[in-house]
Amino acid sequence: MRYAVDAPEVNETLTMIQRLCANLSLPNMKNYLGRVDVLEEASHETLRQIFEDVSTMTEREMDTLAAALDAESINGLDDILLFEQHIDAYSFVPDVVSDVELGRYAADAGYLSISADAAPYVDYARLGASFYDAHGGAYGPKGYVMRTESLYPVFKAAVYSRECDSSAYVILPMSDAFAEKLRGQLRVSRTCDIGLIAVGILNGRFSELLGMLDEDCTNLRDMNELTNRLLDMQKTDGEYLKFLSALEAEQVHTFSGALDIAKELDSYTRFTGDLEEYGRDALRRMGTPQCAIDSIEGYMDLEDFGRVMMVEDDVRQTQYGLIRKDWGDSFPRPKQIMEMGGMT
Repeated sequence: MRYAVDAPEVNETLTMIQRLCANLSLPNMKNYLGRVDVLEEASHETLRQIFEDVSTMTEREMDTLAAALDAESINGLDDILLFEQHIDAYSFVPDVVSDVELGRYAADAGYLSISADAAPYVDYARLGASFYDAHGGAYGPKGYVMRTESLYPVFKAAVYSRECDSSAYVILPMSDAFAEKLRGQLRVSRTCDIGLIAVGILNGRFSELLGMLDEDCTNLRDMNELTNRLLDMQKTDGEYLKFLSALEAEQVHTFSGALDIAKELDSYTRFTGDLEEYGRDALRRMGTPQCAIDSIEGYMDLEDFGRVMMVEDDVRQTQYGLIRKDWGDSFPRPKQIMEMGGMT
């Protein structure tokens, strides 16, 4: 949605930009707000959240954010929102704004063992440059910052609480530190009391998941847990595809249902082999030794046996591969499409 030029929201957006740029603790913020489309509703809402978050920051947090903005690649308001909502992912060293000062800090921190006799002869600028190359980061207006935790933004969620008239925007997964601040903003004591209004995708890797799910009454705590579980799935080859297969076979279309599947993902096996391999797998699950399976190769129709066992095991074909449920309730019956004239 785009606002009219004289809309009140446009004036509010301009006022927030002016106040953020006038913040003496964030002297470089103006470098990142110059291209904001003030007529866009999304810009207005995101900027409002940034303004709200910054207004609750301590002086040290703002000093850290100023340096972090220069350390990161900023391509829009969502990037600013990400880094300021994860300010605890950075380590800030005040009053270090040059290679020489960083070198002295690194020496004091034990980065390089230097005796008292050798200290006067150390090239601290070179040592600082070496530390900078190894750790990255940036020199900000009031100190040096480096990121100490990886950030993998997945979703941008609009959230609300019944105790507060305004909504808020949060990048998921969120940190515990920001969750505490958000609870204060929305006047609730528990994250599970914060509801979802809408969820947008930030990581294209999970776009097919968002297309499978309808928005429901999932609370922010559970949505954050689902997001963290999605990232954990990325650590195991094929785990995310198994999750999508299970969602399709279980006919799940809600975020809350997706979280339930994620918690029980070990209950499923995704199968990528052919019918013969499934026959071999079935024999192994029956306790048949591998040497016995090898000995009957050529004397048994493993392909036909695999086909029979797939029916027996209720293996489902999904667009993400074959899926079997190893324990728990059976898959729901596939929905049948009734065609005209099919009734007798």
